[in-house]
Amino acid sequence: MTSLRQISRFGFVGVVATLVHVSIGLGLHEGAQMCPLWANLIAFCCALMVSFFGQTRLTFPDATADGGAFARFTVVAVSGLCLNQIIVWLVTSVFGGPYWLALIIIIGTVPGVTFLLLKFWALRR
Repeated sequence: MTSLRQISRFGFVGVVATLVHVSIGLGLHEGAQMCPLWANLIAFCCALMVSFFGQTRLTFPDATADGGAFARFTVVAVSGLCLNQIIVWLVTSVFGGPYWLALIIIIGTVPGVTFLLLKFWALRR
């Protein structure tokens, strides 16, 4: 059963991972003059690790700790990124809508999809 506490922890870890991503990405790009694509890729990988350890320790502490958990987690994270991109493309390019509308749709759908995939597949008990 999903509890409000579990959902809150999921959100907290997501916010921390996002802050790590933004901080490292900006730091590498602005401070180290790194190409934005490389800075973003490195920042995504760092945030992925923060998210994995946070979700497996706080949100889903009873998760199966088999060798495939990190691989499944990574599939979910990359799928979430792809879903984000698809929504932005559909809303802005296909339907001609504003970017802010895409962001609202993303915020309203992607975290829920990600949570369910983690709970019932990637980090199942």
